Amino acid sequence: MNQQKMRYPKFLKEALFNDVKHTIIHAGRQIGKTWNVAQWLIYETMKEDCNSLWVDTVHPNIEKYIERYFMKILRPVWGRCKWNKQRKILKLPRGVIEFGSAQKPENLEGFNYRRYVLNEAGIILKKASLWDNTLYPMFKADNVKGKVIGTPKGRNKFHELAVLGRGNNPDYKTFHYTVYDSPYWTKEQIATAKSLSPELVFKQEFMGEFIEGEGMVFRKIRNIVKDTYQKPITDRRYVLGIDLAKHVDFTVIMVIDEETHEVVYKDRFNQIDWVLQKARIKAAWEKWNKGQIILDSTGNGDSIYDDLVAMGMNVTPFKFTNSSKAEIINNLSVAIENEEIWLPNDPQVIDELELYEYSVSRSGNIKYSAPEGFHDDIVMALCLAWSAVKNISDLQFIPAWELGL
Repeated sequence: MNQQKMRYPKFLKEALFNDVKHTIIHAGRQIGKTWNVAQWLIYETMKEDCNSLWVDTVHPNIEKYIERYFMKILRPVWGRCKWNKQRKILKLPRGVIEFGSAQKPENLEGFNYRRYVLNEAGIILKKASLWDNTLYPMFKADNVKGKVIGTPKGRNKFHELAVLGRGNNPDYKTFHYTVYDSPYWTKEQIATAKSLSPELVFKQEFMGEFIEGEGMVFRKIRNIVKDTYQKPITDRRYVLGIDLAKHVDFTVIMVIDEETHEVVYKDRFNQIDWVLQKARIKAAWEKWNKGQIILDSTGNGDSIYDDLVAMGMNVTPFKFTNSSKAEIINNLSVAIENEEIWLPNDPQVIDELELYEYSVSRSGNIKYSAPEGFHDDIVMALCLAWSAVKNISDLQFIPAWELGL
């Protein structure tokens, strides 16, 4: 194919066209790295009439890339190409691109390639042996050129290669791009992503930075752990965050002292009918000086909210949406990072917070959840309670004379 018919964004050209053997590109999501590196691999394979290699995370992703990228890029000459779906080999008018996955690295061994791409390097290079034992020996020849691309996923082998590329090793060169560099992101989209993401998530997934503790939402948790559980203090103000049970989950009540920001109480229960649950919530409310309740009112929570209000309780409903959930999670994450809250020395609380994770879809949407088989009810109840404490803390005192009173 004619190189002139392929269009590349200016900001990527130096990373794509250089004389270095191993180019490392760590970047934020949706900046155009995969499409443009696919163009580069096609052009180089046909120009050199050589065997090339594309390595991805799992085999099903290879089919997606063939349909969404390679077939579209090769549209003018696709009739002269041959895709072997079973063997994952794409024959071009000149040259061949073989596809493999990190799932079965043993299938990649024993061959030499002049050009290569390691896609989603932040994921596939979590196991250093994939590079050290399998891939690097195949890329040792002087005429090899390749691109190692991805969004970072913690500090793993991908990070090590990026460090090499910023050093004095002539075989490696590193390029770093953020969503601010990309023409495929608008200022409004970036602002939205930033507002909905915890700081460290934004740094990794959108700024393309290597962050320790990949996937974790809450860090430095153990810095703020002490014995906070206690009995109510007369005239002290408390906030109760309540996450209601759904299916096999638990209903959780978390109580925070407005003054000290200590988590002073936890109640966690399931398999209790709604009548008993409402009675248990009322008992906790009365015990903790009839403090403000922030209640998960999503789904069945609406009717529970109405019942609790009818029972005389001070309840503020909170409906979980993608944006509202992200906001209160971000608030708690920042509070923990800045040591604005004190957590109990309770393994259940600590474990849920440390296990809680995020994932990012290919479209850039962030999903927060507990790992499969675990619960997040304590996390959600704590987020609800802290959201009220934060709102109270953010209120500014305005002297009466400034109001003209």
